[in-house]
Amino acid sequence: MNNALAAKLHSQTQSLLIESKAKLFEWIAALGAPLHLVFPQRFTENIETLQDALTKQGLKHEVYFAKKANKAQCFTQAASEYDIGVDVASVQEFELALSGGIKGVKIGVSGPHKSDTLINLALVHQALIAIDSYAELDCVIAIAKQRKIPARVLLRLQTQSTKTSRFGSSLCQLSSLLTQCREYKEWVGLEGFSCHLSGYCPHARGNSIHTLVSAIDEAQQMGLSPSKINIGGGLPISYLEDEHWQHALDFECFFAGKTFAGFYPYYTKQSLEDTLLAILAVKNEHGQSALEALQLKDLTLMLEPGRALLDQAGISLFKVQGIKPHLGTSDCYIATLSGSSLSLSEQWFESEYLPSPLLLSQHSNGILGEYRVAFGGATCLDSDMLSWRFIPLSQLPQRDDLMVYLNTAGYQMDSNESEFHSMPLPRKIAVTWESNMLSWQLLS
Repeated sequence: MNNALAAKLHSQTQSLLIESKAKLFEWIAALGAPLHLVFPQRFTENIETLQDALTKQGLKHEVYFAKKANKAQCFTQAASEYDIGVDVASVQEFELALSGGIKGVKIGVSGPHKSDTLINLALVHQALIAIDSYAELDCVIAIAKQRKIPARVLLRLQTQSTKTSRFGSSLCQLSSLLTQCREYKEWVGLEGFSCHLSGYCPHARGNSIHTLVSAIDEAQQMGLSPSKINIGGGLPISYLEDEHWQHALDFECFFAGKTFAGFYPYYTKQSLEDTLLAILAVKNEHGQSALEALQLKDLTLMLEPGRALLDQAGISLFKVQGIKPHLGTSDCYIATLSGSSLSLSEQWFESEYLPSPLLLSQHSNGILGEYRVAFGGATCLDSDMLSWRFIPLSQLPQRDDLMVYLNTAGYQMDSNESEFHSMPLPRKIAVTWESNMLSWQLLS
């Protein structure tokens, strides 16, 4: 059952760990640990895969990289080179998008009620603003009138009847929102509608397309001309090769008897293209698919993936600082790693990052056997655990060995970082390959 939680490993990353192992230890010695490695070439490959899948469907589309998924500017720069947009939710993210080469019209501004500073920045650069409420629409109109700059907007609607999300306006407010857009059309240009959905259910996203198409109809009947529908991200990726990983959890042990309410869906049978097809195949009550509904009205589908564009685009290296037996067991150990769990952010979601890390050792005298090791951070908090789960290893980690957590670029490596204990934030380096030659660059 242990293999069910073995991390999916890209062939180029595998070559890096095997053929350039000495270089990894050199980087750690020079730059410290934890150390995050990001792979912009994986990012661009994922962009191409997504765009090809959309183009095959004959669908007008716009792709935006969700900036919050990773702070590394090399991804923003790659997005600029591939002429896709960037979705931001703060003044700082907006400025980083601009400095990374993203044109203002290619920036989408989301998040709840935005600050005046962010709205002003969006207006000046003609970014597309997702309006979250009637009050925010009033605010944007007022600033647009004051600056004498018309705003480009989407109206964000709650397409599901739920009380668990704080984002978007209810459908019963649609008419009043449209009336406001029509009355002040000199200062607000309605380009379309968006929604905020949690989870990865294709049916929910397909149904949301139909709901937003209906909103398009109502807006057009009022003399407005929106033409875009934004369904956000929600494209799952596989971290594991084994579809039975959830069953395998029944046989796993966790330090301190830790339990979790749920986990990310670490395995999916569907490829990125399959997931898109499933979303677009969802039919409304008239038997019309989401794809047909979009094409019939010549609408543009907007997507804001973060994690899906960062699949296999980064790894995180932690150095072993020490290890000791776990009291009352014969084969369980607790290892302390450099840094803290704040640099492996699944704990932010009150969960555990389940894919097993890999051990890289420089020691030729490693003790072989069957061991189970849980990994904690170098802080004075019992709750600071990178892996509560006892990871099965055939060699006992030793001081200065490296534990490699795979596929961490999407939200894992910097969503929750902190200078707790006054420890510096982990550094990042961008690693690229040209004709099988490895090169790297330290990121600021």
